[in-house]
Amino acid sequence: MNIRKLLLISLLAVLLAGCSKDAFRYQNDSDEVAAQAETIIRNDKRIKSAAVVFHDEKLLAGIRVETFSRFKKKKVATELKKKLEEQYPDMDVTVSADSKILYETNKLIDKGKEDELGKDIDRLKLLLKEET
Repeated sequence: MNIRKLLLISLLAVLLAGCSKDAFRYQNDSDEVAAQAETIIRNDKRIKSAAVVFHDEKLLAGIRVETFSRFKKKKVATELKKKLEEQYPDMDVTVSADSKILYETNKLIDKGKEDELGKDIDRLKLLLKEET
């Protein structure tokens, strides 16, 4: 009887841990104010998580959309790109709903090396053009 209770509790803990909400992450190495981009992204209910990097004149955003919006990932990304371009007209804005871009952008934020960040952003832009 105790083993069943223990298994049930551990199963519920695993299920609840899997349902946790992903985070919104930002890194700002430029002179621009990132708070405006943060409010734009957080207010869009279709976006589940995001990783945004500001570096010099470049803005790179990787997003994950909600489950029911996944069929319109490209449309969500282009709409977000337009909003960010209006907010930051002097920056080169790149937005992608591709999972590999979100993953790589999170790795950039974790790595935190400013001197190689520009090269890494350019490498990710090349990944966007890649056909898989």
